[in-house]
Amino acid sequence: MTDALEQPRILVMVSAGWFPPYLEEVAEQAKGGTRSKVWLYDLPYDLTVLDQRFLTGPSRLRRRIYGRLPLPLAFAAEAFRVRKKYDAIFAWGAEASSLPLALALRFTGRRGRAKLVTLYSWISSGAKAKLLRYAWPGITTLVLPPTAQAEFAVKRLGVPAERIVSPKWVVDTEFFDPDLAKPGTADEPDTPLICSAGRENRDFATLIAALDGSGVRCHIAGSLVAGMDDRWRAELGDRGERVALPEGVTFGPLSPVELRDLYARSRFVVLPLHPSDTDHGISCMIEAFAMGRAVVCTRVDGQRDALAEGVNGAFVPAHDAAALRARILELVADQERTEAMGREARRLAETEFGMARWVAELTEVLDAVVR
Repeated sequence: MTDALEQPRILVMVSAGWFPPYLEEVAEQAKGGTRSKVWLYDLPYDLTVLDQRFLTGPSRLRRRIYGRLPLPLAFAAEAFRVRKKYDAIFAWGAEASSLPLALALRFTGRRGRAKLVTLYSWISSGAKAKLLRYAWPGITTLVLPPTAQAEFAVKRLGVPAERIVSPKWVVDTEFFDPDLAKPGTADEPDTPLICSAGRENRDFATLIAALDGSGVRCHIAGSLVAGMDDRWRAELGDRGERVALPEGVTFGPLSPVELRDLYARSRFVVLPLHPSDTDHGISCMIEAFAMGRAVVCTRVDGQRDALAEGVNGAFVPAHDAAALRARILELVADQERTEAMGREARRLAETEFGMARWVAELTEVLDAVVR
């Protein structure tokens, strides 16, 4: 245990997909105002991020061995090696490396067992659920913001409820601030604009079908990740593009600043999803809330912790283009209503999804583990 005057030492495991840029470089970009803040660095600890650089100091021989392993397994092995040098290990996602680590810790004697805190969002899918069923005793605290996922962990995997905490997700309301957005240009058409964004589990095909012939403009800020296939790419084309989109519908990824401006210019935001038991699209949803925009979202089991029907948005049935079209046209025609929902969305983003609240709740979790 650390001295009372020292900051606890935390080893942070994150998905290898982050890099490059490295997290501290992302944090510098945030300081420059080009993207939202990296909340990790607001935690009051001495943090070491485990990434491809292996700043934990393995020997040359170990580095050569790690080079022959899949990177997540190399991270798991290195975290296990240095576990006694840290007061706790915090896994931000990184299921591919932190679940094997948890399994190893389960069978480690109590004196050699590290305190592992994991922040996951989707543990019910395939191999992750199977592995977690056996690995959870190696996890001290499981942070699971989606309510549906916390229920799955307790009811289906046997994780004790007292080991789970479910804080609401976080958005940087200082970056996603309507006052920072650039206004639309004078040459923009007068027809209403809405938007959508994101990648995982999106049902953009249904959104496009709903918009066809509606007269409503929409930009879909779908992200493209190299080497990663998505269902919506197959629906829209090999690269997530479609030759003949309906009139007024455009598609293409945007920078964080451009996305902020798009939210601001849009009447509201549409979040079309395939059915899921986790909160896919939550980042897009609460970014829109922070920008004072209501959200129209597919009603799926996993997405129930942020949107309140008629308060800050509306739900529509899955895979129902006609219902989505009707709701879009209804809200486009009622600007006063969408603006009222947008104001409430911003208020809720500040009070329930703000960064200070999130950091305080995670600090409470980690303090309970390390102190």
